[in-house]
Amino acid sequence: SLATMKAAAESTQTHNLVVSRLLQDHEAAGSPASKALLGKGSFLKQSAASLKRLCKEHGIKGYSKLQKDALAKVLERHGVSPPPPPLESFTKKELIALVRQLLGEG
Repeated sequence: SLATMKAAAESTQTHNLVVSRLLQDHEAAGSPASKALLGKGSFLKQSAASLKRLCKEHGIKGYSKLQKDALAKVLERHGVSPPPPPLESFTKKELIALVRQLLGEG
């Protein structure tokens, strides 16, 4: 039902927010970078909007009309490192394991 889907979406957003804050706290405390904990990055796991934002941040021109695959190739050609996978790409089980690792329980 719609209510169940809405509750699931809110639950996922809450999990992502908690993990995101834990990662920020973890880095602020001088612990290993979140990129190491989240795993190898990939441009193709990012949204097209995120890739365009990366192009803008790195001063790359002529990206506005490009599709996701082409954006990824342009970023690679310019030597931009892919960011870690977005938290939305992780399952609930993976997020729980990440939280346990951050808290030193795993």
